[in-house]
Amino acid sequence: MNRLATIDFQSNPFHGRFLAEAEPDYRGFFHSHSGIEILIIHEGQGSVILPRHVYPIRHGSVFIFQPHQLHHVRALPSEKQPYVRSLLEFDPAALLPYLKSYKHLAQTLTYIWKGDLEEQAFPDMIARYPIEANVRFYNEHLSNDLRTKAERYASLVAQLLQYLQMEIGQRAITIDVAAPMKLSHAETILQWIEEHYTDPFELERLSEELHLSKYYISRLFKSETGRTVTEYVMALRSKEACRLLLDNRLSIAEVGARVGWPIASHFAEQFKRWIGCTPSQYRKRHRSREREER
Repeated sequence: MNRLATIDFQSNPFHGRFLAEAEPDYRGFFHSHSGIEILIIHEGQGSVILPRHVYPIRHGSVFIFQPHQLHHVRALPSEKQPYVRSLLEFDPAALLPYLKSYKHLAQTLTYIWKGDLEEQAFPDMIARYPIEANVRFYNEHLSNDLRTKAERYASLVAQLLQYLQMEIGQRAITIDVAAPMKLSHAETILQWIEEHYTDPFELERLSEELHLSKYYISRLFKSETGRTVTEYVMALRSKEACRLLLDNRLSIAEVGARVGWPIASHFAEQFKRWIGCTPSQYRKRHRSREREER
């Protein structure tokens, strides 16, 4: 079973994989983490699934994922069509000091970090900006010195933020005048699950409220996301449980009940299935990190 991915931003706030080709059997999985992720598509096909949206993967696209946002990159690599991408994953709080002399870039970072993003997919960006040249230059001049490496990483992200700033500005003009986009059936299903995942899940209820057959929902969702509806519900619950477990005022049983797992043993079993440890182990791990930071 694929799990929700976690990244350690405490010891290293800047992570990246550049021009990385996925294995032929790679399909991706639902995941979220506490930092911002910028995904650059160099080659490939498939789809990116976010709550309420499904975007196609295509050459030249750039995607932004906000902290703690559940997403699934469903790539479909083959010998004729490999999946090649660059990933920048970073703690935005650690990046801000590098942008203190660049007011507008800092504002763009804050918007991407905390704003209500109207767009998270930017098709064909590679064709309009020298993104691949920037990535290749950075990748070829990596340094073993951690401070220098962090500065170069911050410089690369600053360049990407400039391009995104221009894209966001241009999109704001067209978004204001365009008619609202009608959600596809897959996006409607994602939206419904996002609003009801803490309730006892029943496919019959989803079917009735969306006026779609259970068979159609199951087949379409699996086709679009590569996962079942139930797996997506479990992933959402696990992601929210991770967030709530950081609040020491809540008991583990209360956390389980809030995310839709009122039976403690079932909560522990499902959480471990997705995260790789029990809820109590997850809480202890983060308490230890907090003490170390002090």
